[in-house]
Amino acid sequence: MSLPDTIKYKDTFVRTAPPGFDGAFDWSWTDGCFGLKANGETSKISPMDIDGVVEKKGHFIIFETKSLNTPIPPGQMIMLKAMYARGKATILFIQGKTEPVKAMAWCESGFYEGADDGHYMTEFQDVDRHVMHCFVKDWYKFANTTGANK
Repeated sequence: MSLPDTIKYKDTFVRTAPPGFDGAFDWSWTDGCFGLKANGETSKISPMDIDGVVEKKGHFIIFETKSLNTPIPPGQMIMLKAMYARGKATILFIQGKTEPVKAMAWCESGFYEGADDGHYMTEFQDVDRHVMHCFVKDWYKFANTTGANK
């Protein structure tokens, strides 16, 4: 399978293709679309993916998965922090490409034991499928109960 240069970890990508995978999209046509750096060079900004997202009544849970101990690229981290700062998103970072092994969560205000200012984890914790199942199920209950259809 030929993959575009925009995919940084090609071996991992091929090993962990998502369900229903229908090919890799080549975003290189967007090169040069996102302005210039301060020094006048073309920006290296390019589209990135989110591994999963669910919306319920105006609340979002965003899933980002990486292999164990693989860092989130700086540009992707900037995007996820900006999404979290908007106030209606819970970001769930999961390490382990086929099963959750470690996780870290940034929970929106009111979710996770009712914390008014949310819950912002800075370190990954050991988890398993059951722990993650309960977390997502609790998020859905929170979003379904507190959200408003618009």
